[in-house]
Amino acid sequence: MQFAHLRIILNLFITGFILSCLVSGAYADELSDSDNSGFQTSAPYVPGEVIVKYKDGTIAALAAEGSGPVALEALGAEVAVDFSAEGLTNLQALDITGPISVKEAIYELENSPYVAYAEPNYIISLSLPETDPAGPDEVGDFSALAFPNDPKFSDQWGLSNTGQTGGTSGADISALKGWEITKGSDTIVVAVLDTGVDYTHPDLAANIWKNPGEIPNNGIDDDGNGYVDDVYGYDFINNDNDPMDDNGHGTHCAGIIGAIGNNGIGVAGVSWNVKIMPLKFLRADGSGDTAAALNAIAYARRMGADIISCSWGGTAKSQALGDAIASTNALFPCAAGNEGSNNDISPHYPSGFDSPQIISVAASDAKDGIPSFSNYGATKVDVAAPGDWIMSTYPTALGHQYVKMKGTSMATPHVSGLAALLLSKNPSLTPAEIKAKIMDNVDKLSAFAGKSVSGGRINIQKALGGGDSSSGVIPLPGMNKPPKDLNGDGKFEDLNGNGRADYSDVVMFFKHMDWISKNEPVEAFDFSENGRIDFTDVIKLFNSI
Repeated sequence: MQFAHLRIILNLFITGFILSCLVSGAYADELSDSDNSGFQTSAPYVPGEVIVKYKDGTIAALAAEGSGPVALEALGAEVAVDFSAEGLTNLQALDITGPISVKEAIYELENSPYVAYAEPNYIISLSLPETDPAGPDEVGDFSALAFPNDPKFSDQWGLSNTGQTGGTSGADISALKGWEITKGSDTIVVAVLDTGVDYTHPDLAANIWKNPGEIPNNGIDDDGNGYVDDVYGYDFINNDNDPMDDNGHGTHCAGIIGAIGNNGIGVAGVSWNVKIMPLKFLRADGSGDTAAALNAIAYARRMGADIISCSWGGTAKSQALGDAIASTNALFPCAAGNEGSNNDISPHYPSGFDSPQIISVAASDAKDGIPSFSNYGATKVDVAAPGDWIMSTYPTALGHQYVKMKGTSMATPHVSGLAALLLSKNPSLTPAEIKAKIMDNVDKLSAFAGKSVSGGRINIQKALGGGDSSSGVIPLPGMNKPPKDLNGDGKFEDLNGNGRADYSDVVMFFKHMDWISKNEPVEAFDFSENGRIDFTDVIKLFNSI
């Protein structure tokens, strides 16, 4: 919310330190990456804007005092946004329109005993992914699978991979088995902080969140949240109540999370039943800033979002952004980045903040490898999810209703959708508990060993508690039942789960040996007891029948 000329608060800036003269441009040039100030010289920022966090109690104390020097006021500084009203205590955005620079303002502010930190309003820009438009739905496009009946589901290898796109059968997140447990709930709200969402899209419209306290188009802030006619969310970068997507990125992410499943059109989201809250803070060109992101997070917090999906980020470490995330009780799936770099060495934010609410997401491909574009990190990246040429929704006004995109931006909403499924099953889960369930139930993959905390790719069925929960054994590709241990020796010789061990189990073992080695507990199928899955296990099983 905007606050014009809150000049009494500006007394704070000069109380406790003396700005003896205007700092020259030559002085500003002396600031560098090694300075202790909140300024990072390599990161782009909005000119003339500063975000400041005051120490507890200082704003109220100075406002009550009502006196003090106003030197910075004379320079043209004024409060543009007071985030305290949105639950971000003591946090404000300032307009610095006088001769003092952003660098200089930050230096002086951080020398005040009343200021916790000050930083630029960093610019946030998407690394826009490549797109591959899809054609219209045709009868011939319908999946051979009887369920779901979404025509382009066969293009969604990340949900069900039979090798149809040239990938590896089973290199997916076991969505079909997961949906046997839950398809989601419309009581779960996922905020998509992005370029907006096409809330009229036929595959999304029924799953779009609507503000229950707002009467559309009456020009009144009916629910008193500070935003007029915010029926479908809000646009924080253009400061209006229409979060329509004019880029495509946000709509694509929203479809991965919650496109309506089994409705005979388009694609299926990870969570068929969910409410998507469109929060636009990035422009049509994919650029935005920290202040807009702070407003969007504050709105999501106030309006009850359970999950806040963030398919964006960069190298600038905004403490204000970290504080805003910490102020919520929501899970933040965050993209790890698309530079193909090690986040342990070159940090990426917000995915790199050390927070129990943040789950950092790398991309996996259709062969369960790590794409060359995906960032990674043994300590800073948590899990992987499908992110290579992912089919999803796209704004109708931009010419295509469905396109394929690739990037960790696409991997992240798979995790957001899984989090929504987990909450639909157990709404009492905390963000830390959701994160643990996701990370503790991945499919371990060699490509991600030493490149992520979990060492694997998400698995919906496992996270939801499907399969043999005690052994970790799950159904093989194409099977409805998990393998069974028929004699209680810890070896699962009945691979197809039909209650007996026969030669069909040997054939299945041979056919899916690579998949078993990646997705099943080794000890359950290591019949030769050599510590790995190989042909000796096939022979051992054959000889036992």
